[in-house]
Amino acid sequence: MKIAIIGGSTAGIAAGIRLSQDGHQVSLFERRSTKSAGGFGLLLTPSVLQGLTTLGLDVDGLGHPVGQFQIQNEKGHSILCRELRQTVGVERSALLNLLSSGLDPQIMNDEKTFSHFESTGNGLAKAAIFQDGSRVEADLFIGADGVRSQVRQDWIPGPALEPVKSVELVGVYRGEVPAELLGRALKIMPQESGLAIGMVPTSDRSVVWYIQCDPRRWPQSIADPAERARWIQGLGEQHPGPVAQILAGSDLRGVHLWRTTDRDLPATFHRGNVLLIGDAAHPLLTFTSQGTGSAIEDALAIGDLLDQHGTKAIQQETLHALLGEFGRLRKPILKARLQMGRRMQEQFLNRPSVRQQIVPICC
Repeated sequence: MKIAIIGGSTAGIAAGIRLSQDGHQVSLFERRSTKSAGGFGLLLTPSVLQGLTTLGLDVDGLGHPVGQFQIQNEKGHSILCRELRQTVGVERSALLNLLSSGLDPQIMNDEKTFSHFESTGNGLAKAAIFQDGSRVEADLFIGADGVRSQVRQDWIPGPALEPVKSVELVGVYRGEVPAELLGRALKIMPQESGLAIGMVPTSDRSVVWYIQCDPRRWPQSIADPAERARWIQGLGEQHPGPVAQILAGSDLRGVHLWRTTDRDLPATFHRGNVLLIGDAAHPLLTFTSQGTGSAIEDALAIGDLLDQHGTKAIQQETLHALLGEFGRLRKPILKARLQMGRRMQEQFLNRPSVRQQIVPICC
């Protein structure tokens, strides 16, 4: 089967690996010329690591082992502590590099910005049209182009994205890692609602940190880079221990602003021969820490379903049923994660007792 994947981040690359392994004729199109690391950090749980292994990737040596997650108040007093099993902290760039190592370079096409589909007139997409005028035909198109997916907007609009209620500022510290963060992810939750500072070690010489905040209470978080940097510097000075060291040792003007959002699940993840996966299909609030795992699960799920029919082109009726089955299998899991993320955000914005919260553990 000829398959065109639009979007070259986690979901797209994972799908490219899984489907090309089975002999499908896969091509992948990414609008950027290079992978965007974004300065993000992730905690990869055992299930995510198993998913990467299932894709044939070697996860040994990936990231930094994290055996504990702790929440403290602004005075450094422990509020909550959880032991973590087979979990690693990793920079997003390292994860993308690992994924890319499992993909035939000839499959990837950079600097290809999707524009729209050319339709056959009977509900099928005949070709993907890109902004440079190029045209790509396929039997199956997979949209994996992120939260603000152009594939979704053009072909399967569905529910709109929810208004942004919380934002995350994400940066990377490089230098000597404080002893408090060796093998431990730490989150500081001051008494003020709508603010939290988290740190995830990703190597012996790097930490990804993030500030979750309510922009209504903390408008400095969405101010211009210079004002935002001064505000973050002030936060570091207010907090003892590793927060001060990590923020003081980071490039605060290079911080990434992440406007977190989600959307209700659509009635279907596909129309005709176009399927949405990853954030293009089901963006989740970052509170859930489930975006990467969900993307990899999507890739494995569509691969398993296509395995039932070999590598030849599938009749339209059969493909429709297969893509519908993908939605039936994935929706209950994703609905639970969507609802969990919204509960987490509501609790974060209105801050009950920390011990009563469903606690997000990574950025």
